[in-house]
Amino acid sequence: MGGLISGGCTTRPGETNESANTSEGNQNSTNATDSTTSRDGENWFPTAESPLEARIEPTELIVNLDVPWDLSFTPTNDLYVTERAGDLLRFDTEEVLAVSDDAAPLDATTLPEEDRHRGLGDHLLGVTHHPSFPDPSFLYIYATVTDESEPYNRVLRYDPYAEVPEETVEVLIDRIEGDYTIGGRLSFGPDDDLWVPIGTKTEDAAQNPSVIGGSVLRLTPGGKPAAANPSLGADADPRTFTYGHRNPQGIAWLPNGVPIVTDHGPTGRDEVIRLSSGANYGWPHARDEDSYIAQPEYDRPLINTGPDETWAPAACLFYTGDAVPEWHNRLIVATLQGKDLSIITLRPPGGDQPPLDGESKRYAMDWLDERYTATSHHVLEGAFGRIRNVAQAPDGTVVASSSNRDGLGTDEDDFPRDDDDVLVQLTSV
Repeated sequence: MGGLISGGCTTRPGETNESANTSEGNQNSTNATDSTTSRDGENWFPTAESPLEARIEPTELIVNLDVPWDLSFTPTNDLYVTERAGDLLRFDTEEVLAVSDDAAPLDATTLPEEDRHRGLGDHLLGVTHHPSFPDPSFLYIYATVTDESEPYNRVLRYDPYAEVPEETVEVLIDRIEGDYTIGGRLSFGPDDDLWVPIGTKTEDAAQNPSVIGGSVLRLTPGGKPAAANPSLGADADPRTFTYGHRNPQGIAWLPNGVPIVTDHGPTGRDEVIRLSSGANYGWPHARDEDSYIAQPEYDRPLINTGPDETWAPAACLFYTGDAVPEWHNRLIVATLQGKDLSIITLRPPGGDQPPLDGESKRYAMDWLDERYTATSHHVLEGAFGRIRNVAQAPDGTVVASSSNRDGLGTDEDDFPRDDDDVLVQLTSV
């Protein structure tokens, strides 16, 4: 059920630490600051030590999930988990986390029928709860619906504690193009606004702010445009905060309130992006060094993995807990094709940076976003297969879920295993 995993990793095929050191050499010295405070006076930065110093003990908490997509820990001691097959599962949080006390992992297939919510969509993706939950006790769901033509997505909210929950369903956003492979995350930000990253399979849509495909929306809890949204023109959708995205699937916030999203590239070229209000991130016209330099009107990412490395980034978390102190105040990104967690250290440009140990890379090229220098380290490589979700539990531990029964693994994989998919807890020993 548990076992130690050290931080050190091997280098992926086609990648060397020499290439990472080349990236390091491109730092812009004109932005140099001390090691703890940026030009803007920010002082939340993590240490410059390596996150690979952590010795991680993973513990399986729940087994036999059916392609879990997202989860939400509520203040009422409930853990809600969406399954892509269409079920919303409810677990007791204390019971789930008690597994770390040498209890057997919970089996999702034995969950009582009253703790399974169905009928919200053909596939369920993102889930989050109202910022003042349980008053009101709304859950927000990103769901795929299939009709006679093509599948589409919608964002809805409902009250799972109502006498007849299905009668409380409200559709906040309808007819979002695509299916369960396009976007799907939901999260409330520091100002209690609902953020909705939306992907697009129609490239032209990403450059049209009147179309919500390829954008990040910022809404009130009731689904209206947030008051702080930018003005992008008379024809623009007022819910749009940024656009020019391809397939954003994760969102998190730095302590200064700045949102970060992960975005799938076409083949390689996955990105981690710092969002700025009203910015255009260039898809499909900009995705590499030459196109970003030639088109300065597009905002640039903190990380672009390049043409030969694919993460398929999913959920991301800015970790503030102490259960893994070596990861404190770092960004953690779940990767599907990478089959690992990427631990990303953001530091002031030109200052002290983490060592390039194990499998790591510095993203400090002059064509990237220079507001922070990003360094990535990879952990849990191949230990649990495809990892779609990562979150911080109420006890400060990190939890992650696999996605090995989605049919998208390769023939060379050892997954799915007999107990997949799983929710695991990660602590440092």
